[in-house]
Amino acid sequence: MEETRNRSMHAGEPPESADSADARRAGADARQRAAKARDVTAEAREADADARESNDEARSVTADSRDADADARDVTADAREAGADAREADADADVAAAEARSAAADARAVAADLRLAEANVHMQSAKEHMNAAAAHMAVADHRTDDAEHLMTFADEQLVVAAAKLAEATSDSEEYQRALYHYTQLIRHRMANPLQIIGGIAATLIAKPDMQRADRLNMLETMYRQTKILERVCLEPKIMHPSEHGLDPIPAVGRVGEE
Repeated sequence: MEETRNRSMHAGEPPESADSADARRAGADARQRAAKARDVTAEAREADADARESNDEARSVTADSRDADADARDVTADAREAGADAREADADADVAAAEARSAAADARAVAADLRLAEANVHMQSAKEHMNAAAAHMAVADHRTDDAEHLMTFADEQLVVAAAKLAEATSDSEEYQRALYHYTQLIRHRMANPLQIIGGIAATLIAKPDMQRADRLNMLETMYRQTKILERVCLEPKIMHPSEHGLDPIPAVGRVGEE
C-alpha cells in the first residue's frame, strides 16, 4: 500500500483509498475462485467423459461376449450336424454291406439250384444205366461182366447223385437261415434311427419355446433319419423276436463239413 501511495504521489495523483484496495483484492479473490470453479467444472466434465468412455468399452465387451456366445452355439450346432452325418454314413454303409451279403446269398442259392439240377441229371443218368444194365442182363447172361460193370457205374452215379442232392438240400437250408439273419439284421439297423426320431420328438414336446434355429436343426435331423428308414425298411420273410448271434452270410457245405 505504501508503494502504491508513493507511486500515486509521484504521479501527481491523489492517494488510493483503503476501500478501493479492498475492493480490488475482493475482485481478485472472486476471479481466483471463479477460475477454480472453472477448473473443477472442467475436471468434472473430463470425469464424465471418462465414465462415458468406460460405458462404451463395457458395451463393446458385452457385444463381443454375445458374438462369442453365438459363435460357440454355431460350433455346437455344426458338431451335432457332423455327428448326425457320420451316423447316417455308418447306417448307409451297414445297409450297403447287408445288401451285398444278401446278393451273395442269392448267388449261393442259385448255385444250390444248379447243384440240385445236376443231381437230377445224375439220377436220370443212373436210371438209364440201370435200365441198360437190366436189358443187357436179360439179353445175354454171358455178358455178365459188362452188366456188372454197368451196375457198378450206376451205383457210383447214384452215390454222386445222393451227395449232390444232400449238398443242394443243405445249401437251401443255409440260404433260408442266412435270409432270416439278414432280415433280423436290417430290423436291428432300424433301431438307431427310431431312437433318434423318438428322442428329438420328446425334446420338441418338452421344450415348446425352443429357438427357431434349434428347432429347424432338430426337424432336419428327423427328416434325414426318416429317409434312412425308407432305405432299410424291408418286408421280412421270416419273423422271430431274437436279434442275437446274427450271421447273414450263408456257409455253403457247412453240414457236410460238420
